[in-house]
Amino acid sequence: MLEILLLIKFIIYTGVIEVEHNRIGVILTSFFISVVILALLKRIKGKRRFAYIFGFYGFVSILMLINGAYFTQFNTLTSVYVIKQIPQLVNVGDNLKFLIDFKKIALLMELPIIYWYFRRVRRNYNPEEKIPFKYNQNALIAGVIALAILIQYFGYTGKLQSVASQELYLYHTIDIGRSMVSEHKAAAEVLTMEDRMERIRMRRNLINGNYTGVGEGKNLIVIQVEALQDFLIERTYLGQEITPSLNRLAKNRSSLYYNNYFQLVGKGNTSDAEFVSHNSLYPSLGEPTYMEYEENSYYGLPWLLRDNGYTAWAFHGYERDFWNRDEAYINQGFQKFIAEDNFEFDEEIGFGIKDEDFFDQSLVYIKNLDERYENPFYAFMVTLTSHTPFEMPEEDQHLQLKPEHRGTILGDYLQSIHYMDRELGEFIDNLEKEGILENTVLAIYGDHFGMNAANEIDKGLMTDYLHMEYDFDHMMNVPLIIHIPGETLGIEISTIGSQLDFYPTIANIMGYPITKGIIFGRDLNNLQRTNYVFPVSFMKAGSVITEDHVFEMSRDEIFEHSRAFNRKSRESVNINNFRSLSKRAIQEITISNYILENNRITSDY
Repeated sequence: MLEILLLIKFIIYTGVIEVEHNRIGVILTSFFISVVILALLKRIKGKRRFAYIFGFYGFVSILMLINGAYFTQFNTLTSVYVIKQIPQLVNVGDNLKFLIDFKKIALLMELPIIYWYFRRVRRNYNPEEKIPFKYNQNALIAGVIALAILIQYFGYTGKLQSVASQELYLYHTIDIGRSMVSEHKAAAEVLTMEDRMERIRMRRNLINGNYTGVGEGKNLIVIQVEALQDFLIERTYLGQEITPSLNRLAKNRSSLYYNNYFQLVGKGNTSDAEFVSHNSLYPSLGEPTYMEYEENSYYGLPWLLRDNGYTAWAFHGYERDFWNRDEAYINQGFQKFIAEDNFEFDEEIGFGIKDEDFFDQSLVYIKNLDERYENPFYAFMVTLTSHTPFEMPEEDQHLQLKPEHRGTILGDYLQSIHYMDRELGEFIDNLEKEGILENTVLAIYGDHFGMNAANEIDKGLMTDYLHMEYDFDHMMNVPLIIHIPGETLGIEISTIGSQLDFYPTIANIMGYPITKGIIFGRDLNNLQRTNYVFPVSFMKAGSVITEDHVFEMSRDEIFEHSRAFNRKSRESVNINNFRSLSKRAIQEITISNYILENNRITSDY
């Protein structure tokens, strides 16, 4: 009976995680592995047999649910590293309703009945009565033979990697094996990495060119806005500007607006966005970077500015230990962290402190920084209100929505971003009134998407709203606006870039050469060669976004199963045009991961 139930579950599960290639093979492999394991467990003597069988069945069911929910958020299966992130889920519980639907709940619905059945059988258990040996033996033999045939067939047809990267047992077995592999590299591999690092190290030699040094000696305020996507900029809804404050800033004569700029986060979402932006390194491939590599030495934007006489503070209105910021910020170069316990507030929206209170009270600290120290300051600020689930109090909903968008995640998202923009505009006005803005470079960018292209509901709403199929290039496109007071700019820049490029771009604007460390990004204002975006999450490593095209590596990591299309026409193009770029993407990400694993930034001090 359990074997049949598991077969049904695997059919549902492979639909939830959207297995695109070799689905029947994936289902059959999972089924026959289950048959073998259950046959072995049924050979256990005594009442423990029932506990082991139910434990296995329950564990597999819960693992399928976790994978399904994780896939909905990250477009990939969960990893052994994610186990360490479970405490973080307690803090984002409101988001779970967006990650778990009926299909996923169906993976667990029968568990109470199965538990009751096993309890009843266990009470009536007769130690003399045994499950017929012949049944166990036949099931075990049949399962092993079937698995051997499947593996031989997949190996012969070249489908083994595809199945293994999607099948429940094989994927997690391989994942656990990788996590246990020694981090020590072979001598030849280390030499290869060192040679590649030397070439990448040259990227820190910034060019004196467009806008070099226009911000020198000025304060710097960087605002990382929660879930801000670029499609919102200069867009109206029923004649209403969604982001009027950002629109004004982007069009300001003293601003640079980068409209072809992309998120580059890993498993740490918001925290990875700030890590990548500050350090121009790819995020960790496993845990959130602030957790896995908090004790590494870095030389990113905060350290660069401090070496040039700045005081560097970070501001975030949530718990200071969330994503391990309190510990990680020390080695990132921040001298003080203003967190939730430094703010006074009675009202919360969703995740915590309202942006209104966050901006108003942060301004008091910034005024103190400006008046107390003769040297310039760097203030890094992370907003909060536009975090999922985007549910706003009625009094803070200022957009008039169409009936079909009321109560939907798209409608709620637009309301939360509109509220954020309102408070951001007030903050900028107050900076100007206080006389701070005139001597401050202001940079604003989105940390990551709000509407998920891997989620069926989000994608459907966005496709209808944009009148084109919503895809990963839309989802990962976030805005970057840099305002430099007193400069005649007013330029919209369509050069492609990502958060990896923020550090070298802002460093050159501020006029401070990067003489230490290693950076992977480039100054977007003075490019000498074509730039690319190499995502590490949501799209598989090996994917590429160019000015004109998107290449998405298949989730089973088989190049021939991948897809590529033109960003404007949305028409398919030949994937072979991206084979070398895909290899380069994987190479760069691998080198960056090597640097993090071996704490190699210190060698460049």
